[in-house]
Formats: sequence, structure tokens, C-alpha cells
Amino acid sequence: MNDRHNSPPPESFPFADSIDLYTWRSELTDRLRVLLHTKPLLDLKRSDNLRSVELRHYDSLALAIKIWDLIVENVGLDSELDRRRVRESLTPLLVAMDRAAAIEPDAQRHQAIVGAILSALTNDDDGCRPFTTAYQDLENGQAVVRQLEFRLLWDYHHPAGGTVLRLSNEAINLYLRAWDLDIEDAQAAAEAVVFSQLQRGKFEEAAQSARNARLQSLRYWDKIMRILRDTRRDVRRVDWQLYVPQLLGEALLHIKTRTDMEASILDTARERLDVLEVDSNARPVAEVCRIVEECRQRHFALHGQLMGARNTFLDEQERQVFRLSTAIDLPALAANVLEPLLAMHRPAALKVLDDAAAPLLGAIAPQIVSLADLVTWMLQPKRGAPADECPLEEADLVHYASELLRFPEEIRRRGDSLLQDIEHPTRLTDLLAAVSEWNGPHELQEYLVVATLHRFAPELGEISELSVHRDPSGTLQTEHFFGDELILAPGNTFYAQ
Repeated sequence: MNDRHNSPPPESFPFADSIDLYTWRSELTDRLRVLLHTKPLLDLKRSDNLRSVELRHYDSLALAIKIWDLIVENVGLDSELDRRRVRESLTPLLVAMDRAAAIEPDAQRHQAIVGAILSALTNDDDGCRPFTTAYQDLENGQAVVRQLEFRLLWDYHHPAGGTVLRLSNEAINLYLRAWDLDIEDAQAAAEAVVFSQLQRGKFEEAAQSARNARLQSLRYWDKIMRILRDTRRDVRRVDWQLYVPQLLGEALLHIKTRTDMEASILDTARERLDVLEVDSNARPVAEVCRIVEECRQRHFALHGQLMGARNTFLDEQERQVFRLSTAIDLPALAANVLEPLLAMHRPAALKVLDDAAAPLLGAIAPQIVSLADLVTWMLQPKRGAPADECPLEEADLVHYASELLRFPEEIRRRGDSLLQDIEHPTRLTDLLAAVSEWNGPHELQEYLVVATLHRFAPELGEISELSVHRDPSGTLQTEHFFGDELILAPGNTFYAQ
């Protein structure tokens, strides 16, 4: 069934009209647009398996990024790159990919793959027009579909003559944001951006940059605290001889620099608040003050942890010196063992498994019959029964026909009369419910149950006026009885569910 038929009508969502910028900010749209700029690159990567067999061993995404790097290195120089020079500059990388795949390098093949990559980056298949992709935006509480147009690579007519390759502004932004900065540099860059945006009056952008800076401060806090946690768990897991002492010195300097910068940001933000009126511009500046003050207090707390880090190491070393040793630096089986093994070619994987089988499995002694062990096992004392086992009680078995005689004659007469009056298939539950409705005695209901069971499994040669069958789809469940549902039918009637 289609889910939309079960969805409530639009008027059942009274809060839909209250959606505002707090649910979807313009910064989120900007980030979405940045991610969409990578779509041609991801499409290029997916097309590797669709190329002809002789071109499939080339990593088109790595070649595309190298093309961008070459263009950035030569932009503004007299010797900017054109399509011919791109192929020449990529030749060492293409030859290395050929050798890795055990394929003889070929200039024509190199020209074909470079041409395919340049064609994909410049959108040659669509007449070199901009790439177009749709995305969802939120405007005044309404979802709106928008179109994003952008270029990555284009042919630029050089003043000296000819055409050269240039990156678009979107491609340059992607190239610059792809830098793998460590936490310290990323945090310093984020706070510098906040300071610059406040001075230039870009208050909304400064608030978003402050959120980014807070994220970097949390990452740095977790980095330092992870070292201290690992030290408390096992002092041998942390390199307190070289790495951590150097890190502590750098961390103290980093914290001092950050608190100084945060003080400057707070001074600038408070000066702006003093001259701004209470309007929309004051709100993001106040948010910057709150976030930066939070980061500053976190850095003060982290400074205290750093000052006591050496004492933590000494205390833990003294405490753990008499502790039993445990295995350390165990590999992550999924990431460090299984995934690299699955990425190998079959011959290499089989060789690794053959070499690793013996040390991983160890020696297994064959099973040999030992008469001494057998005699010892036979002479050992009997084990007591577990606490969760219940002793079996022998049942006092009697003929079930005699069981009916324990009921009074009046109950037996009324019960047999009810059973004889059955003219169509009737469930035992319905029969008991009818007795209960006219306040029939409990003994009568019990007699009906026992008599029905009697007729369900009659003795050999016994003739019954009723045929009783089990109902697999039902359950007998009343106030006093519970079990499988039974169906009573007159004579030898067979009831089929």
C-alpha cells in the first residue's frame, strides 16, 4: 500500500507555517551548493568501470586533481598549460599507473584518457556549457527546487595567443578546501576568519565561522583528553618518551595563542555591540561573543589539564607498575586485517592466508583414547543437579473414563445434554462462554473440558457422538482454562479450517 494514502492531510500539521530560518539557515544552503560542485568529479570516478578495457586501470579522479594542481602552479606565468602540455605533464603519472597494472605504456592510450578527463571537466558533451544540477532550498517555510549552474574547467584565450586551461572560482574553492589541515591549524584559521569578518562587518558569516571554531576547539579538547584517558588505562599505550612531551609544549603555546586571539575577538565583538542598535545585526554579534567565550573557558580548563599531565603520567606509572600485563596495540580486525585482505588480488591473498594459518591456529594435538582418563572420569563423584533443573514427579496415571465419575451426577447429566445438543461445529471457547453467561457452575465448565478431551482421543473401538478436532489457528483462553482450541462437531463431521 502506498504510504501517501495513510499520510494525514496538510491541515493536520499546524506547525508547518512556523518554519523559519532557525530550522534551515542560509549557511546550510551554501554548504549544500559546495558539495554539489563535486558531482562532476564523482561522476568521473564512477565512469572508470564503464570505459574500454584498456583504459579501466587509470584513476581518473587522481588524474583530474593532478590537472588542477598543474593549472594552479602555472597560472599567471608565461607558460600556462594548454591541453597538449597537460598530457605531457601527466605522462609520468600515467606510466606509473600502466606499470602498476603490468601494461606497456602507450602514448595513444595516454592521449585518450587525458582527453576523456578534460572533456568531462569542461563538459564538452553539453557544448562546454555550465554544469546544471537541482537542489532543495527553503524559502519562507516552503521547499523550493533550485538549479545550480557552475563550471570547473574552461578554455581561456591567453593575451599572448592561443588558449590555456583555467579553473573556475568554484573549482578553486574546492581545491583550497581540500587541504588536510591538522586540528591546530584549522582552529587558528577559523578564529582568524571570525576576527576578519567582524572587522569587515560580515556579522552573519562571523557567527557561522564562530560555530566552526567551536567545533575545532572541541576536536582539540578531545585530542588532548584522549591521551590522558589512554594513559590512565595503560601507560604503555602512550609515547611519554618523545611524542607526548613535545605535544604538551606545543599545546601550551597553542592554548596561549588561542586565548589571546579569543580575547581580541571578544573585544572587537563587544565594541561592535556598543555601537549597534538592537536589530538583526546585533543578534549574530552576540552569538559570536557567547561562542567565543565558551571556547575561551574550554581552553582555560584544558590549560589546567595540560599543567597536570606530567603528574598524571607519574601517578599512573606508579599505580600500574604492579598490574598484570595485557596485550597492547591489538589490530582492528575489520579495518587493519579484513579490508586490506579483501582488496588484494586472489594469489596474493591466498599466500597471506597460507602463511598466517599456522601461527594463528596453532598446533592441534590429535585425540587419543586414554584408558587412565576413562577410569578417572568413571570414578568421579556424581555431579549435583543444577539449580535451574526441576525434579520430575511421577504422574499418578488413571483411566480418563474414571475421571468423569468424580463429578456429581447432576453436572454430568447437564454436561452430556449440552454436548448432545450440538448441531453444527462449535468452538470449545464459545461453549464455555455460553455456560458462563447463564452463570453455570464452574464444575460444569470443567466437566465440559474433560469430556471434550475424552472425545478428542477416544479409546480404541469406542464410539462417540461427537468428533473433536484441534483448531490450529485458535487458542483456548478463559478465566480458568488455557490451551489449544478445540472444535466440536456432531457425529463424524470433519471440520476443515
